Parts: sequence; structure tokens; C-alpha cells
Amino acid sequence: MKQWYVVNTKPRNEERAATNLANGGIEVLAPKLKLRKYKEGKFVQVVEPMFPSYIFARIHPIEEYRLVKYARGVKTIVNFGGKIVPVQDEMIDFIKARLENGVATVGKQQLTKGERIVVKDGPFKGLSGIFESELDSRERVAILLDGVNYCAKMVIDRDLVTPA
Repeated sequence: MKQWYVVNTKPRNEERAATNLANGGIEVLAPKLKLRKYKEGKFVQVVEPMFPSYIFARIHPIEEYRLVKYARGVKTIVNFGGKIVPVQDEMIDFIKARLENGVATVGKQQLTKGERIVVKDGPFKGLSGIFESELDSRERVAILLDGVNYCAKMVIDRDLVTPA
């Protein structure tokens, strides 16, 4: 009976392993995330693996074990004490329900007025403050930065702040 298993891939080989397994007739789930990342002073849209170095394969544990284990890009099938353990179908269905063409989009975190925040990247990385408001574009927010004997209002990209 076929069940879902977690497959550990070689680093940055999720797509290669998934393609090789699919070409071998194995049903594969290699979910990805679409998100904005701050790189080299600007934000860029990136699509990266949801679970780096891991994919899911639906296999018969005896008949298809070797096909999966020795596929290019695969490191091993995740096991505990040498025994591979299946993933519940409900978990796979939960992940699939959040994907559109194999990709999930990360939503914006909700911030409330007066909430303490920390700037997590950019030139003001590490500074703390208080969330004041979202601006019209919803990509930028107004915050009050804390400092020694001062408090300054600043407008910053929403993805640069995180709750403290």
C-alpha cells in the first residue's frame, strides 16, 4: 500500500530529486514558498523550498524503497531507528490546500498600534520601537524608534520589522 514519506535531499537538490522521482513514476510533493526578501539593499520576490532539503514521496515502502533511496539528488528517506515512518495523508492534504501551482504565498503579519517591534534588516537593523500605523500601500509602516533620550518617527518597509 502506497503512503507518503519524507525524503531528505542533498542540499539545494529538492527540484532535481523531485524530477528524478517523478520520471520514475513516483508521486512527489515539493512545496515552495513565494516571499519578499531583503537582498543587497532592496527587496526581491523569491521562490524557495518550503522545507529546504526535504520533499514528500508517495511510495510502496518495500517495492519502491530502492528507487527512491538511490535517485539522484536524494540523500535518504527520513527514518527513526532505521524504520521509515509514513506521514499522515491529512498532513499532505493540509499542505496541498495552501498551494497554488505548487507555491504558497507568505501573508503579511498583523501588527497592532502600540505593539513593540524590532527592525530585522536594513540600515536600522536591531533598533526597536513601537508600531504606529500602516500606510496606504500596505508595504510600508510608520514606527516610533526608541533611542537614548529621544523618540523619532520613521517610515519603513513593512517586511523589515517584526514583533519584539
